[in-house]
Amino acid sequence: MTALVAHARIALADPEAIIVPLCEHLAEHGAEISQEKGATIIALGSYRGWLQSSDGHLVVRAEAPDMASLQEAKQAITSHVIEFAPRGEAVPAIAWTGAGSGVAIPSSFRILTVTDVRDVSPHMRRISFHGDDLARFDSLDALHVRLFLPPPDLAEPEWPTFGEDGILRLPAADKAPAVRKYTIREIDTAAGTVTLDFVLHEDAGPGAAFAARARPGDRIGMAGPGGRGLREADWYLFMGDETALPAIGRMLAHLPPTARGIAFIEIANAGEEQALVCPAGIEIRWLHRHGAEAGTTALLQEAFEGVIWPSEEATVYLWAALEHTGFKALRAAARKRLRPERDHHLIVSYWRRGISEDRQAD
Repeated sequence: MTALVAHARIALADPEAIIVPLCEHLAEHGAEISQEKGATIIALGSYRGWLQSSDGHLVVRAEAPDMASLQEAKQAITSHVIEFAPRGEAVPAIAWTGAGSGVAIPSSFRILTVTDVRDVSPHMRRISFHGDDLARFDSLDALHVRLFLPPPDLAEPEWPTFGEDGILRLPAADKAPAVRKYTIREIDTAAGTVTLDFVLHEDAGPGAAFAARARPGDRIGMAGPGGRGLREADWYLFMGDETALPAIGRMLAHLPPTARGIAFIEIANAGEEQALVCPAGIEIRWLHRHGAEAGTTALLQEAFEGVIWPSEEATVYLWAALEHTGFKALRAAARKRLRPERDHHLIVSYWRRGISEDRQAD
């Protein structure tokens, strides 16, 4: 595959004073730094950058296999050049040339249009969307996407864009979309369709509020994917509350026919149960809160303690997502029970009781 290449020539009083801290910072985030023919080379993920001082300029070359990675490279280099510029100096003017130059919507960003809205349970709404070029999102290795939800009274949504300087910019505050993480429930790249499930509740954040008012023709943005997802094992244990149900449902539907294991799903009551597609060897157990508020029970932790595990020879994969307090307890229990040399687990906090997503730490 031919690499995409972009260049920038940035006027600086002392280019070398930028190169050193920039490379040290990126090295702390996993970049490999090397030298070649007077240039400093940064290799991070799928992109590479070349930095060189020349006649009062920082000469930069960025190379990547796809536009999304090239935009990531330009953003990383530009933002850190600005960050490490000496205090008191004017912000350097930066304009990239070559591939992806000019103002553009992020390559990993898609605009989705609502095509259908239906309820699968009293508090779970399934919304179908149409979008173009969705292949990058069709992965069980990375389940999460970021949704960009425009303000409800905005007639024409505005989306994030990369400027000529390579920096990602959001619309003005009054027009900026709310950004929330969700999990794709179903995707058909050939048909250009993607389906997401939204939990409806009274104290609605941007996601639930959008779902409550969504109508065919409404548009949102989507970027990603990210996070970790399904892994191969001899025996599976899935655990989560309503917020994890879309991810669990998607993974169950894509397990091999011979898969064995259990899925524990905490919900409000029997009315919130759903028909899930899964292999015959996977048992579904619904845990009802019977009036207790979400995030206040120990149902999932108790279920974990009662698990009848497979034989010692079988490898185990545990995937769990729940409220933060329960997440900490379950993670501690799993670390005691699972065998690090044979088993794998992913246990995450999808939400924190009493704290909005805007205030939660990454």
